[in-house]
Amino acid sequence: MNDLDPPHPAELCLQRTLERTEAYVRREPVKAVAAAMGAGLLLKLLPTRAMVRPLTTLAVTLVPTALLGLGLVKAFELCCQQTKLKPAPPSPPESP
Repeated sequence: MNDLDPPHPAELCLQRTLERTEAYVRREPVKAVAAAMGAGLLLKLLPTRAMVRPLTTLAVTLVPTALLGLGLVKAFELCCQQTKLKPAPPSPPESP
């Protein structure tokens, strides 16, 4: 990312979440380790097919819609940029 570009809201949200998580881990290291171990154990005990099949079905269903939405957003951004770049025609001077 360019240093001159401001970060997107999603990047700011992710940075804040990571900072909060890091702060929580520093405050409560035992609880953080216990939560990580619990999540890992739960993922280990779940059958792989029980997770993969629904996620694959969901992805196949949602990806075309998401790509269409992202394409529309990008097209809207390009249209807005083009209208901003065009200078306004000069107005004729008013005669009294």
